[in-house]
Amino acid sequence: MEISKITDPNNPKISPKYRASDYRSLNLHADKNDNWERATDIFYDRINGRFLAPIDAIVNHDSYEIREFSGFSILAIDCLIIETLNQFYKGMDETRGKNWIAFRDFFRNSRHFMDEFRTDKMCEIFYGHFRCGLLHQAQTKKQSKIRYGESRMIQLADESDVRKGLIVDRKLFHNAIKLEIKDYIERLKKPNSKDCKMLRRNFIKKMDFITKV
Repeated sequence: MEISKITDPNNPKISPKYRASDYRSLNLHADKNDNWERATDIFYDRINGRFLAPIDAIVNHDSYEIREFSGFSILAIDCLIIETLNQFYKGMDETRGKNWIAFRDFFRNSRHFMDEFRTDKMCEIFYGHFRCGLLHQAQTKKQSKIRYGESRMIQLADESDVRKGLIVDRKLFHNAIKLEIKDYIERLKKPNSKDCKMLRRNFIKKMDFITKV
């Protein structure tokens, strides 16, 4: 099927395959299971099209130089995913308040990250040295580094002082992000899970923001 290049301001594309009307037509309810399979397909198409697929293109690029020096790009995109997911979890249009708190909540509540980010300070350092460093200064701060091939996802740059920085294995970190996305989708699909209704209500809030014309 050929995709029209004509932009419809009343029905914008929200992902590679879907438009706002595709989501709005679902008429989702938190306590009913109707159409949640379709809703999660739309969500994944959006996350994959905007974030995951571009990272895959970088990681699998023919150029060794691009693959070798892509850590900044990959971590920057992963930080965008974290903020996006946290907004879906909480039903917010944008991150509010102290932004590092959003990262702390994400890391400390995720089973894929909680064992690595053992303290609030580690979450705060990641936010300052990586998220803010990459997005505002195009570099990491202090002794913080991005590597791959490490034995752990997160290590202290200096064991004596967490404030000096962290070493992040970009592959292990991104793999954990993908697992977090997969878990979130599964939790949305299961009406009997303990937090399903809350996640569904907040998902609807966030998607209503996205599809509002």
